[in-house]
Amino acid sequence: MLQRIHSIIVILLCGLSFITCQPSQSASSKTIVDANQYASFWIWGDISTAAYLKQAKELYILQGEIRLDQSTQNSILTPQGISILKIPHQKVWLVYRNHHLNWQKPELEKILKRIKQWENVGNQIQGIQIDFDAKTKNLKQYALFLQTLRKQLPKQYQISITGLLDWTNVQDAQVLNLLRQNINELVIQTYQGTSTIPNYQSYLKRISAMHLPYKVGLVQNGQWINPAFIQQDPQFKGYVVFLLRSKPRI
Repeated sequence: MLQRIHSIIVILLCGLSFITCQPSQSASSKTIVDANQYASFWIWGDISTAAYLKQAKELYILQGEIRLDQSTQNSILTPQGISILKIPHQKVWLVYRNHHLNWQKPELEKILKRIKQWENVGNQIQGIQIDFDAKTKNLKQYALFLQTLRKQLPKQYQISITGLLDWTNVQDAQVLNLLRQNINELVIQTYQGTSTIPNYQSYLKRISAMHLPYKVGLVQNGQWINPAFIQQDPQFKGYVVFLLRSKPRI
C-alpha cells in the first residue's frame, strides 16, 4: 500500500514539474515586430532601402511639423522628412506632426501645395495624417479642430490621426461622434520611443467600443503578442509599423 502511494506521488510530482516547465501561452506567442511581415509603415526620416519597403502597400511619410511661435504667436510649418519619391504603386499618406490647435491659413495652403507636388510625379495620395498627442481630457477640443480641418480640406483627401492608448477610456458621445464624422481612421500607438507599452492589450480590448475604423501602430523590433480579439473586430483595418533608423556601422 505504501509503495503504491509513493508511486502515485512520484507521478503527480513529475506531472507538476512538466506543467511548470512549459512556457505560458503569452510567452510562447511573444514575438518581435519584424518589418518583413507587414505592409504598412511610418517613415519618419531617412530609412535604408529594404525589401519590405519595396513590397509595402501603404506608407505614412513625415513631411512637416507645425508649432506656435511663442514670441509672435504665429503658427509655423517647418518641412521635415524625406524628399518627394516616385512610388505610384503604393498608397501614400503625408504626415504632419502637430503641436497646437490654432492653425492659421498658411498651414493648409502649404500642405495642399505639398500634396500636389507628390501627386505631380504620379503618386496615390490618400490624404494627410495629423500626429498630435492630445491629452484625453482635451480630446473634445481636438475633435472640434478636426471638424474644421475636414471642412477646409478638399473632399478627395482623407484624414488619418494617430492616437494614444489612453483614448480608449473616452466615453463622451459628442467627442466620439465628432471623430466618426470627420476622420477616416485612427492609428492607435502601442509604443513609447522604441519600446512597446507593456499593458497595451488591456487598452485594445476597449477600442471596439469607440466604433471608429482603426489601425494599430507598432514599433519595429518591439515585443508584440497579436491579440486574437481585434482580428474579429470589423473596425480593425490592420497594422502600421514605425520604422527605426538603422544604427550606423562602426
